[in-house]
Order: sequence, then structure tokens, then C-alpha cells
Amino acid sequence: MTNEKGIGIIDIGSNGIRFGLVSSLQRHLPVLYEERAPISLFDAQNDDDNTERKPISKEIIDDVINCLQRFKFISKHYEIDNIKVIATEATRTAPNSEEFLFRIYEATGLKVEKLCEADEARITAMGIIATYYEVEGLVMDMGGGSMELNFVIHHPKDNDGIINMSEFPINLPYGAAALKKLLKEAKDQQKRSQLFNTIKTRLEEGFKKLNPPESIKGENGYTVYMNGGGFRSLGYLSMSEEMKQNSYPMPIINGYGILAKKLVEITDRFLDKPKFLSGNPFRISKRREKLLPAACFLFKVLMEVIPLDYVYFCEGGVRHGQCFDLLSPIQHQKDPLESFIFSHPFQSPYLTVQYRDHLVNIIKEGIPSGLYDILDHDEYSIKKSNRLERLLPNLVCLAHWSMNLAKESRPIAAFYLPLAGGPLSDAPGLTHTDRAIISWCLMWRYHEDASGAKSGGVEKDISNMNPSLFDNVKELIPAGRDGRMACEIIGKFIGFVILTHPGFPKIENIKSLCKFKVTEKIIENSKRRRYNVQLTIFGTEEFRERTEHKYLVNNSIVKKISKKLEKSYELIEEKNQVITDEVMSIQNRKRRKRGYHLGEIHIRVNFSEIME
Repeated sequence: MTNEKGIGIIDIGSNGIRFGLVSSLQRHLPVLYEERAPISLFDAQNDDDNTERKPISKEIIDDVINCLQRFKFISKHYEIDNIKVIATEATRTAPNSEEFLFRIYEATGLKVEKLCEADEARITAMGIIATYYEVEGLVMDMGGGSMELNFVIHHPKDNDGIINMSEFPINLPYGAAALKKLLKEAKDQQKRSQLFNTIKTRLEEGFKKLNPPESIKGENGYTVYMNGGGFRSLGYLSMSEEMKQNSYPMPIINGYGILAKKLVEITDRFLDKPKFLSGNPFRISKRREKLLPAACFLFKVLMEVIPLDYVYFCEGGVRHGQCFDLLSPIQHQKDPLESFIFSHPFQSPYLTVQYRDHLVNIIKEGIPSGLYDILDHDEYSIKKSNRLERLLPNLVCLAHWSMNLAKESRPIAAFYLPLAGGPLSDAPGLTHTDRAIISWCLMWRYHEDASGAKSGGVEKDISNMNPSLFDNVKELIPAGRDGRMACEIIGKFIGFVILTHPGFPKIENIKSLCKFKVTEKIIENSKRRRYNVQLTIFGTEEFRERTEHKYLVNNSIVKKISKKLEKSYELIEEKNQVITDEVMSIQNRKRRKRGYHLGEIHIRVNFSEIME
């Protein structure tokens, strides 16, 4: 039997050959299998002592063929016949390129498509979009032989998910391996300066042609999304530097971000041969270590040519981009996280979209407007979707994933869901801030299953497991204490609404068995806001027609937990959370952007007598 929906993608790159199987062309691109052959076609064509390119040798071609035959065998095992092979810079420019491709076809039957420079830049940009939810900024790829630069504007819910990018992307021969060779040839400081200025001039000319729209440039510069092995090594390097000081909690490259000026401070220290006295940093191999100065050198040039503000790193590359390019426009409009969740085996088949949306609508009625602003406190782009608006439906689904566990395990398992090693560790479309918010909300969704308040409650239970990890996830949540408070409220509301609506929509005539109402007013003689949240459970006139289901809420389970929802909170904002040049920490990587109103939140519960 053949999996007609599945597809295999082979990317013959400059530094390696990457192979992946995708089970179906859904938005989250579900991966069945991945591996990489460490064959450098760039090194195969270049000698340190020879400036002329040499043909790819018979031995290398034979090795490539053997790897491709292995990939074909694996594809057959997974019943996937549709295999697409694409090649980039090193194959495109090889002296014996046609012979190389003919040998591959003769031995394997696989036809290789050589991407032109423009298509390579477009496909790598698609790879970035594939692994994020929204992209608005510059996108860059640093492979082995070349680097690409483009701009992308993609808001899935706007303009039918249309993707805007330049027709004139920059493609320059400054990949990590290529630039390493050029740096080795520049034996003194004068020649290095000449190389620096040459790259700078070519980037300036290319960026002028690229002509990114002014609308994607923030107050402090551009957001840039970086992929490719060369740039990802900078992400791993930065992450390892933070691990030394703060035990950075998420060793996941996709969604990791850092201020550009902080990154250049790190890269400046590694422009020459790196010296890792305590062993190589996380995910930086011995070979990548040798290429690291080239990536640092290029980033330094970029910072002089383009005003960069913030850098996000991406897992998505040519393989992801090729698959994303095959998706329908309808798939382009979907949330990759939602697509991932609804295809995951942990997702109950009884938890339908209709039921989820019903719960979401009840919960949204109880969320003060200020909480939306608080959880967007680290964002600066007003064009991006509201974070909580997007995450809430997904949180409601994820809030069901730990229900089958033992009581004491639920909050702990929920907290770890989006972290490295958790079920969401490979979910696309999440920044590390998103992951931290999900962890905190899901932890509080199970607050009733934790130790009592006198013992420290749910936070104490989880922090005891790994204090360093817990504290550093906490530091990733926007707006500090206020952000964590917002997650607490949201998590508790999610848990309570699921508790009061345990039946799935196949049960007829059950609508809302509880109702939130938020009133908001400005506190006299101040700019502060007071949010009063009233939760009414069943007993009002409007619920009269639903008395046949009163047993779902008229019980000691609901009554006990509802009273524990009553609480008052104060929005105080931790002042002066600004970036300092002296201190590099998780908190200091974040920028103050969107503001929010300070004030108070008071939650009260009205559990009226059930009317017969």
C-alpha cells in the first residue's frame, strides 16, 4: 500500500544532504523521518591551497548515490513513492554539475531539480514561514556556499494568507564554508578589512534593490528571521552563553530570539578561532566550530549595513520551504500549532472544534481587556495578531491532554508540555515566549490538583522538581509578575469552564452552565483601571430552561472549586524592565513595547440556588 499523501524531500546542500519524510501536506508538516548525510560538496570542490574549483570526485559521487539509495529504501519502508530532490549552490555551480546529476539519475532513477538563485532565496524564505505563525521582517539563510536575504510579510488571517516578498532577493556567495575559505585567504588585517568592505558594498547594493517596505521596519530597526546551518550556529552559541549564566530553559532553536545588539556582542568574541575551554557548546560540532568565525564575520557586516533590532532563529530550511510551497492557500491560512494539536495522538477525538470554540467563548467573556495587553507586553508590531487571542483556543485543547494522569502528576506534566522533551517540543509556530505562557497557564489550569496554599501550591510543587528550569521559564513571561498573574487567571478559568462543561457537544441542549461578566472603570483621580469579574453559575433567570442539567454544576465538586476562584489581584508593573548593556540575562533580552493599564482585578462568584 502506498501513502499517496506523503512526500519525501531530499535537499542536496553545500554542507550536507538532508532527507525528510512528511506523512501528509498539512500546515504543520508532520515529519515521519529525518536524517542528514555529512557530505560537503563545497569542500569536495575546494582546496585550501587552490583557488580554482575542481569537479566533484567519483568517490564523492558514489557516496552521494549510496546515501540517496538508502533514502529511497527508507521511503519505500514508509510506503512513500513521491520523492522530490532539489539541489542548491554547490551543485548548481559545480564544474561537472551535469555529469553529477546524470550519475544520480542513472543509479537511482531520481531526477534532481537545480534551484536557481531566485528560487533558492524564495524557498528558504518559505521554510521560515513554515515554522512560524506570522512573519513580518527580513529573512536570511546562510548555507555552506551562499547566503540569501529577502523580506517577507505573511499574516495568515489577512489578505487570504497571501505571502508578500521581494522579486529581487539577495543571493551572494558568502555561505559559511565559502566565507571560511575567503577568510583563510585574507591572511592579514588589511585583507580582512578589504573582504569586509567588499561584502558590505555588495550587501548595500543588494539591499537597495531589495527595497523592503518601510512598514516592516520598527522604531529600532528590522526584525530578522535566520535559518541555515551558519546562522543557526549563532543561535546555539547565544543560547549556550545564556546557559552559563541562567540555565536557559528551552534548548529548541526554532522560536529562540535575542536582541541584535546583544548577539553582536557575543559574535565579536568569536570572530577569530573559538576557544571553548569547557568543551563545545550545545549543538556546535567540531566542524561547525571551524565555520563559526565566518558566521560571526557576516553578522558583523550585516549590522553595519542593515539596522537590525531583533533576531529570531528558525529550524525551517529548504525541505520545509519546498513542502510549504506545495500547500494550498487554505493551508497557508491555518495556524501551524492548531494543525499540530488536532493531528496529535494526545488530542481526544471527542474534543471537536465546535466544543472547543464553545468553551473559548465562555472563557473570553471573563478575561479583562488588560490581560491581552499584558501578554503582548514584549511585542512592538501592532500588526501581529494578539497573542492571547491566538493561543487561547489551543490552550483549551492542551488543557485536556493531562486529564488522564494521576492527580499529582497533572500540573507537572502540563507544565512540561511545551518544553524540550515535551509533546509540543517539535510543534511549529511557537516562540519561546509563547511556550513559557503555555506552560504557566497549563500549570494553573491544574492548581486544584497541587499541594495546598500553605505548602506553596502548584508553583512550589513544580519548582521543587527543577528550581532553575522553573525560574527561567518564569523569566520568559512578558511583564514579569503581572504576566504571570494573567496566566494564573487564564489557567484557572480554563480549568473551571472545562469542569462545569464536562460533556461534549453530542449531549443536546447544553449551552452555558456558567457565565462571566466583566465591568471596567477608571479609578477616581488616577489612570488605573478596576476590572470586576462576576462569575454566575447556573442559578439566574436565563438558565431556567436548562434545569435538567443542574446536576452538572449543583454539586460539591463545582461549589468547592468555584469559591477558590474568588481573589483580588493588583497590576503593579515591574518598573524599569529595560535592556542594560552591562547585564545579559533572559529578562534583559526583552524589549518594552506595548503598554497596558495598571489597576486591580476582582473576581467574585455568584452560586445561586438552582431554580426548579
